[in-house]
Amino acid sequence: MTILKMDPSEYAISAEYLALLLEVLGRRKIAPEAVLDGTDIAPGSWRDPQMRITARDYEKVVERAVALTGEPWLGWELGASMTLSSHGFLGYAAMSSATLGEALDLAVKYFRTRTTLVQLEVFQDGDHAVLQIDEMLALGVLAPMMMESLFSSFHFMGMKLLPDMEIIGELRFSYPEPDYFQSLRPLIPVPVYFDCATNQMRFPVERLNYSLRFADPRLARMAAAQCEQEMASIKAPPALLGKVRRIILSGAGRFPGVDEVATEMHMSSRTLKRKLQQLGTSYQTVLDDLRKGLAVEYLTQSDKTVDEIAMALGYSDASNFARAFRRWTQRSPSDYRQ
Repeated sequence: MTILKMDPSEYAISAEYLALLLEVLGRRKIAPEAVLDGTDIAPGSWRDPQMRITARDYEKVVERAVALTGEPWLGWELGASMTLSSHGFLGYAAMSSATLGEALDLAVKYFRTRTTLVQLEVFQDGDHAVLQIDEMLALGVLAPMMMESLFSSFHFMGMKLLPDMEIIGELRFSYPEPDYFQSLRPLIPVPVYFDCATNQMRFPVERLNYSLRFADPRLARMAAAQCEQEMASIKAPPALLGKVRRIILSGAGRFPGVDEVATEMHMSSRTLKRKLQQLGTSYQTVLDDLRKGLAVEYLTQSDKTVDEIAMALGYSDASNFARAFRRWTQRSPSDYRQ
């Protein structure tokens, strides 16, 4: 992860998640000092719910945790260990909402109180509701821990708020399938796809109207008011990476170049390239990741032919697309589909 010439405090996560991770590691007899070595995190500071951990330090903590445990799947356990209170006042606001849809709307609105490493988005895609997690900067090795812990958390909280009802319909991750996932797949009762264009939790749209078991309008208003106070003290970094992705995807099969995207964002291409570099990525990387993700989604979740997919992704012929796809995944499109 690279954050150059930017205020590192803009990209941070609530210390409450660090405290929970240290608790998970403590069950393995791993002391906090061993995990926090090499970071700027002061001893005991993670007990302060107002404390924020920078992206740099959280990345170091996660890498250290995985190295000490030899368990790269820790994100799933971390999410399962989260309670509604782990998400602060936002958790209480969501818990006391009238419906699942209202709870998710609050999560989107106030998620900055929990972290500015990612942001949430909720929308409808046909007969599915989609909860999407967008990176605010290129998370790199931190992505699996972030995405897997959040989706795992949403699943287990959903079980508490909507007993005896399934929430998640399927999960999509933008990074390649980790080696450890084959052993986890039997434990996850929904389809899971990797190498997708975005990180998403998808479920039937009618579930947005499900009533929550702890609905309490008064508590919801009080918790939301506390979230508003917290929002006022947390600086929001510019959502540049998400905006670039949205512009690229809005081309409907015609993928614009960096100059065109920069013009739409009212800046020079040189400035856009510099800003993306500061976020740890590049325009070509963003473009390739989106094309690869869309290709994987078409191959695994549609009946489009390889020729049709190549055309949808802006390639002049299927052979050019096949070469690009092999470069991305080390497999041919037909092999990947099988």
